[in-house]
Amino acid sequence: MLFKEINPFVRQALSARLTKQNKTDTFNRIKTVDARLFYIVDGNGKMRFDHKAYDLKAGTVIIFSAGTAYTWEVDFVRYFAINFDYTQNCSHIRQTFHPISANSFTDADILERPHFDDCPFLNEPLILPDVPAFENEIKRITTEYLMDNAYAPVLNSGALKSLLVAAVRRATATDAVTDEKSAATVKKIIEYIGKNYAKEISYQTLATEFHFNPSYLNRLFKAHTGKSVYAFILSYRLQTAMEILRTQNLYVNQIALLCGFPDPYHFTKAFKKFVGCSPTEYRHRNTKR
Repeated sequence: MLFKEINPFVRQALSARLTKQNKTDTFNRIKTVDARLFYIVDGNGKMRFDHKAYDLKAGTVIIFSAGTAYTWEVDFVRYFAINFDYTQNCSHIRQTFHPISANSFTDADILERPHFDDCPFLNEPLILPDVPAFENEIKRITTEYLMDNAYAPVLNSGALKSLLVAAVRRATATDAVTDEKSAATVKKIIEYIGKNYAKEISYQTLATEFHFNPSYLNRLFKAHTGKSVYAFILSYRLQTAMEILRTQNLYVNQIALLCGFPDPYHFTKAFKKFVGCSPTEYRHRNTKR
């Protein structure tokens, strides 16, 4: 299978935590019938695959295929998890599946396990440290899944595909744009966007703020997040608008201004393209009692 052929199906998306109750506690070696994507929010511990263990630091993304054996080795960890298939071949199976003890797991339990000819690193567990930009999109997928909004499976399929593309780009990026120093810079840019998204933010604004050439800054940002700066800012603003629409009774033009859209028409047009419905329709669907 080629990576460009993926059409993900999100079977479940949730936030969870694991806590070791006492020093003698151990976690079982387990396997899953579908693929997993974990995003570590915070915690202390490791995840072990056979004879290799990886630190579970905040911002770490872990992706692996169905049938992969793994073990939690943690004191405490808080994370998001997405259970998925790489294709829609088993999308008719909507039930969710818990991990199974590796000792009782058989290959017949696996729903699908594609082999990627052009991305061989996806055939093994893929661990990407320090990618905080993924959190926003993973939260969106989780919200859509839990609220079961109209067209949620379609939206989540596209959103997860975007994340997987970003993961592949990150995994294949050169060391020059993925070292710790550049990762720290991208993290600061994301924090800046989070504090200033209601204002005008241009490439030149960020270039001046962080002392980089605009084109290099955008290339650096895309290597770490899979999105251009513009696409990330637009996504951040629209996801913030979605949250406000669900939780506050403000006029649409007020929300547009709060989220960095001086023109309400432009906001509505961008929102409809991003979500698939107008802000008013979105509010109606997601505030029903």
